[in-house]
Amino acid sequence: MPHDAVARRATRHGRIGRRTGRATRSAVAVTALLAALLCAGAPVAPVAPVATASPDAPGADRATWELPAAGDVLAAFDRNGYNEQDGAPRQIASPTAPGRQALEFRLDGGDQRSEVQPRVPDQVEGDVWFYTYRGGLARDFPTDTEAWQVVLQWHHTGDSGSPPLALEIKQDRLLLATEGENLQDLGPVRGGDRLDVTMRVAFSQDPQRSAVDVWRDGRPVLEGHRPPAGTMLDGSNYLKVGLYRATAIDEGGRLWVDDLRVGRTMASVAPTAPIGTGSVTAGEDEDAAADPAVAASPSGTAADRDGDAVTWVAGVLLVAVVLLLVATRRHARARR
Repeated sequence: MPHDAVARRATRHGRIGRRTGRATRSAVAVTALLAALLCAGAPVAPVAPVATASPDAPGADRATWELPAAGDVLAAFDRNGYNEQDGAPRQIASPTAPGRQALEFRLDGGDQRSEVQPRVPDQVEGDVWFYTYRGGLARDFPTDTEAWQVVLQWHHTGDSGSPPLALEIKQDRLLLATEGENLQDLGPVRGGDRLDVTMRVAFSQDPQRSAVDVWRDGRPVLEGHRPPAGTMLDGSNYLKVGLYRATAIDEGGRLWVDDLRVGRTMASVAPTAPIGTGSVTAGEDEDAAADPAVAASPSGTAADRDGDAVTWVAGVLLVAVVLLLVATRRHARARR
C-alpha cells in the first residue's frame, strides 16, 4: 500500500477514534450526571434524635406507660376531686387518629383546673425519662392570653409553689417553664393547632446534672437546657396532664390528648402511627368536627413527589445514553 494511502487511512482511523473517544467521554460524563440526579432524587430518611437507656433500663424498646387507644381510657389514670375541681375530662373518639380514643379537657372562663395523673413511676434523682405528648387545641382556644395555661406538668411532692417543670401556653407561644419562670420558647401556637412534643428529661436537684431536650413535630427546638434550680425541687416529681390555668382568664378553653407515652428511650415513646390522617365521622364531637386541626394529611410530601419525577426523568435519559453508546460503537466498526 502506498505511503500516502496508508497515511490517509491512518488519519481516517484517527478521526474515527477521536470521534468515538469524544462520544464515549461525553456519554460517561452524562452518565455521571444522571447518577448524581438519581442520588438527589432518592428519598432520604429523616434523622431522628438518638438516645439510649442504661443497660438495666426495663422495657428499653417499649413504653413504660401509654395512653390506651381504646377501652376505658380514664382507668389508666389516678383521679381525685382536687385535680378535677372545675370539671372531669371526657373520653371521646379522637378527631384526628382513627381508631384511637382521646381525653378532652374543658374549662370555662374563671375556672382553674381539670387534670389527671398517669399511673407512671415518680421521677427521682438521677432518672432519665422520655415523653411524647400529642393532642389538639380547639379552634377558639385562647392562646393569646397574658396569663399561663399549663397542659403538662411535672409537679414536686410539696403542696405549694409552681412545678419545677411544665409545658404551658401564653402569648401565642408554647413554652417550657421551670417554677413558672425561666421560660424557654418552643415556637408559635394558635387555636386549632396540633401539638406534637417529645421530651427527654434528666431529673436532678443539681442544675449541672439536670437537662431537658425538646422536639416539636420531630424537629429539635430546645437542646441541653439546664434549669437554674434543676428539674426537681424535692425528693420526687409526679406527672399530670390536662388543663391548669390562671383564674384571671375569662375565656373558655378546650383541648384533647390522643397520644401520651412515657419510656426510657426515644424509641420507646415513638408514635406507632401518624396523627392527622383521618377525618371526623358521624357521631363524633361536633366541636371537634368544626376544628381546622381535623384535616387529612396529603398522600406524600412535595419533596417526595419532586424526587419521584427526578428519578423517572433520569432513568429515561440513562436508557438513551446507553442506546447512544451502542450506536456509536457500531458506527465506528462499520467505518473501519
